Amino acid sequence: MNFSDDFFNSESDPFLDDNKLKSEVQKCKEYVTSGQTITYLENIEDTIQLCIEYDFLEDGIFLTEAALEILPYNSELWHSKGIFYNNMFRFDSAYECFVKALSLNPADVETMLNKSIAEENLGLLNEVKDTLENALSFEPHNEEVLFNLGLFHARKEEIDNAVEYFLQIISIDKNYSDAWYELGLCYEIQNKHSLAIDCYKTFLDLEPYNPGGWYNLGIVYLKLNDLEEAINCFELATSINSDFVNAWYNLGIAYTKLNKTKKALEAFLKAIELDPFDDLISLNIAKSYFLLKQYNPAIEYYYKAIKIDVENLDAYVGLGNSYTMLNNKAMMLKTFSQIIRFSLSTNYKESNTDELVEELNSTYKEIKKILKEDLTEQNILLLADNYFSLGNWQKAFDTYKKILTNNPAGNSLIYYYMSLCLFMLNNNAEAVYLMKKSFYSAEETEKSFLKNFPYFVSTQLYNTLIKQD
Repeated sequence: MNFSDDFFNSESDPFLDDNKLKSEVQKCKEYVTSGQTITYLENIEDTIQLCIEYDFLEDGIFLTEAALEILPYNSELWHSKGIFYNNMFRFDSAYECFVKALSLNPADVETMLNKSIAEENLGLLNEVKDTLENALSFEPHNEEVLFNLGLFHARKEEIDNAVEYFLQIISIDKNYSDAWYELGLCYEIQNKHSLAIDCYKTFLDLEPYNPGGWYNLGIVYLKLNDLEEAINCFELATSINSDFVNAWYNLGIAYTKLNKTKKALEAFLKAIELDPFDDLISLNIAKSYFLLKQYNPAIEYYYKAIKIDVENLDAYVGLGNSYTMLNNKAMMLKTFSQIIRFSLSTNYKESNTDELVEELNSTYKEIKKILKEDLTEQNILLLADNYFSLGNWQKAFDTYKKILTNNPAGNSLIYYYMSLCLFMLNNNAEAVYLMKKSFYSAEETEKSFLKNFPYFVSTQLYNTLIKQD
């Protein structure tokens, strides 16, 4: 019993019926289990190729192993088995199959290409390069090999080398669209924007309905601040693919730069529909509402951004500015203190390594010994600073306060560090009072504060809460 001729005739049936394929695969499996593999070997081999094409992976492995029992030295079968394993993400097994196939047919470039895929996924980067260069030695003008070498160097950020390979492809075939696309990406990375634009335009001449091409072209125009062109590209990308989140987002960015806030908001709202868990989209929606003086919805989206990413300081600052515009002093103070607490906590975690903490603890013990014999203001200040560096806010505050007890006039920095301690202890009203006092007595202290907390520079929140009486 043989398959009908038209079963394997792609011209007569370009879209193979799934049920028909399943039926034929099952027949081949029955031939194997009934011991008729050698009789129907040709049909089994044809079906293996269909299994590759239609992703029948487990069935393909079964049939390939059966065929290999009859033809153990057939390089094509070992190659096919490797492809199945590659598609199953079993790259170690795939690699072994490709090695076996190449031992039987060392000049098979297609096998080398698939072997390089397995090698890359196994992290064998040196082997990837060797395999592809070996393939190129057999077929110097093989566009797929050149393309994969270009991609390999691009992923390793060896952009100059990648460019050379993509240029070679184009010199062979000017209609190789993917090479134009990747070349555009490379030029974009190199900040060669004019060349990138030319490449993306050529790509789009070949593939005018590719949303990624229009998007990338739009990004280059956005970088060049050619906003009208960028908007045109992003709108084309979204018209081709209405679910293209990044295109909607960057369309909003371009409109924002043109001060077309309502249109920007429309684009951002479309983006958030598609990806509700991106804090930057929520942040930009909030900023748009703020610019439109719609402070309550701005607050809503600032909170959404913070809920997604609690480290989004821009959202906290925007939240504080919105409460300022609504003259909600309680929430202004709360937000201001949250920003300071978050910033100090982050700095403390990043800077206080185990070694530094050990050193600070050692310094603390030395200072305590010195204080028993020499209770000077300078030594007390050293102890307070040590507590502050260790994040022991209450003891730091109490120790700074001792200095003021002995010297009521104090100095600006003492009040400043006491205020920071109080913010960390959530005593916000007193903290603001001491911070104002420190700034009034020394302008340099305020400059130091704004250097350490740059988010507050020129914000409504800071100017209203701290600068005004």
